[in-house]
Amino acid sequence: MSVPAFDVRAYMRDPYVLYPADLDMGTMSSLSEPTLETLSYLWTVESNALDRMRDLLGTPTHAESRVTAFLSTWAHEQHWLGATLQALLSTNVRPLQEPDDTQLGRIRRAWDDRYRPTVAAIGTNLLNADITGAHMVTEWLDTAVVATVYRRLGRMEPALEDLMCTVGRLKDRHMAFYAPEAHNRLADAAAARRIARVAVRRWRFPGTRYAGPAPARAAVAGFFADPGPRGAVAELDRTVAMFPGLTGARPVRTALGHLAPDAN
Repeated sequence: MSVPAFDVRAYMRDPYVLYPADLDMGTMSSLSEPTLETLSYLWTVESNALDRMRDLLGTPTHAESRVTAFLSTWAHEQHWLGATLQALLSTNVRPLQEPDDTQLGRIRRAWDDRYRPTVAAIGTNLLNADITGAHMVTEWLDTAVVATVYRRLGRMEPALEDLMCTVGRLKDRHMAFYAPEAHNRLADAAAARRIARVAVRRWRFPGTRYAGPAPARAAVAGFFADPGPRGAVAELDRTVAMFPGLTGARPVRTALGHLAPDAN
C-alpha cells in the first residue's frame, strides 16, 4: 500500500532558509571545545552535500522530476545551513578546516572525482529507475542521523538549543520527502528492494567516506555512548526496517558499532 506523497510544490514555494544575519551570534560566542568539535564535523558534512547531489544526478534518478525539483530547493537550504555553521564557527574563532583524508580516503576521492561518475552512470543505468528507491533510503538515513546529532547538541549546549531545534525541523522536512518516496518505490518493485538492501548494508556514517571514522568519533561518539540517545538510535533502525524489503536491517547501530564500539 502506498503512503501519501510529500507536497513538493509547497516545499519549493516556502523554503526553510537559515540566514546567518538573522541570528544573534553574540549569544553563541563562547562555546565549549567539544561543542565546536561537533559543529566543525557538522559543517564538513553539510558542506559536502553537493557531493551527494552528484551521486544522485549521475544516475537514472536525475530523470525523476519530483526528486530533481526537491533537490533544487534542498541545495539552496543546504548552502545557507553550511553558511550559518561557518559563521558560528568564525564567531568562536574556530578555523574552518576539513579533516585530512585517510590513505584509503585519498584513493576513494580520486576514484570519485575521476572515474566514479562514468562508471556509476553506466552501472546504474542498467539498474534503471529501481536505483532511486535505494537513494531515497540512504538519503533518509544520512539526514536522520545528522538530525539526531543536531538535537543532541542542542540539549547539551543551552546557547544552541533554539538554533539546533530549528535545524532539526529543517531536517524533519527533508526526511518527510525521502520516507514516502522510498516506501512507495520499494513497495512497487522487487528489484528496487534488492538494490536497497545492498545500499543499506553498505551505508556509512555521514562524513566518514574520505576521513575515516576518527573525526566523527571525536565529534559525536560521546553523544551515542551516553544511554540517553540509544532509544533514538533504536528508533531510527526500526524506521528503516519498516521500509518494504528491509525487515531486520540495523544500519545505524552497525555503523555506530564501527564508529564507537562502546555505544553498543
